[in-house]
Amino acid sequence: MIKAVFFDLDDTLLGNPTDSFIRGYLGSLTRYFTARCNIDPAPTIRKSIPVVSGARTGDQNNLDLMLAMLEPTFDRPAAEIRALFEDFYAEEYPALHTLTHPGARSAEIIDRTRGAGYKVVIATNPLYPESAIRQRLAWAGLTPDFAAYDFVTTAEAMHFAKPNPAYYAEILARVGLEPDEVVMVGDHPINDQHAASAIGLHTVSMDVHQHDSYFEVLPRFAMWQPNPLQPAAIAPQWLGNLGALFGQIADMPAHFWNQHPFENEWSPLQIVCHLYEHEGLVHRPRLQTIHAQDNPFIAEPPAPANATDFPPCFDDGAQAARAFFAARQDTLRFIESLAPDAWARPARHSIFGPTTLLEMAYFTAQHDRLHLRQLCQTIGGCE
Repeated sequence: MIKAVFFDLDDTLLGNPTDSFIRGYLGSLTRYFTARCNIDPAPTIRKSIPVVSGARTGDQNNLDLMLAMLEPTFDRPAAEIRALFEDFYAEEYPALHTLTHPGARSAEIIDRTRGAGYKVVIATNPLYPESAIRQRLAWAGLTPDFAAYDFVTTAEAMHFAKPNPAYYAEILARVGLEPDEVVMVGDHPINDQHAASAIGLHTVSMDVHQHDSYFEVLPRFAMWQPNPLQPAAIAPQWLGNLGALFGQIADMPAHFWNQHPFENEWSPLQIVCHLYEHEGLVHRPRLQTIHAQDNPFIAEPPAPANATDFPPCFDDGAQAARAFFAARQDTLRFIESLAPDAWARPARHSIFGPTTLLEMAYFTAQHDRLHLRQLCQTIGGCE
């Protein structure tokens, strides 16, 4: 059942010819920083875009990666560079709105989607910080208040970018959704349709001149069935879940890690420790058993300990997150070694019955999202 609609921004809700805007943006950067610092960051920014959009591991957000690439150019710490760029987005960037125009029915699209009962996510390519995305929303004729949406992707919040399918998986984990519960609406066949469908999202092609067509397809969402599960969807989902984890804990105060906001519920540290321990004790061994044995019987692991009987795996929550990250890398290396026909290897599960390696790998992704949602609720970021 469809529960949410993700919307691209540029050339979907905001009229914005990408090539001319990028030229204007880079030219503006050159003028501003040459005058202020005698530095031209435009060449480095241009080089950073394919790096941010390429293969990533999920533990560094897009903004931090771009700032790290800019440090040699500016010869100053990332925090100072970030402050300089915030000045640029406040003083110079607003003039670029003349290169764009609002979509004819963008606000109506958002309103009617929300009115139909769907969550709304602004899934714009997260190459710009929050301050720039707020301006671009206003340029599109939409409210710049992020509270009006269920999630908005920004360079600070995201650890992947289009056309990496893990970008979409990261959003799923942040808003508590499964791939078959989402429709991605966008104009770009690679960034929007191909990348989103690669992990199982439904897609609708729409550019800024085709808004009327959206209202024709919106009533059909309720009838759409899940897309078939594909092996290529597994690694991006696992990676996107890592990005979501690091995004959720990025600004969490240290004293939150051992708090129990809900009686008898795990603390944030216990949740992350469960993800870490389950990876090495359950998820990876289960997949390895199915790969190595003919139709093995897979028993359900013992029920996890309750909050009072669950000793944390580490004293430090960030250390637990890094341990889970390392364990997940080991599991990723295992599935990357699989032959194509290995995904169909059968098994018998004590609860799910007949299953396959592919289904159990997908269950790992679902298990991640279940506990990432629990973590979000525990630290107060979700309903």
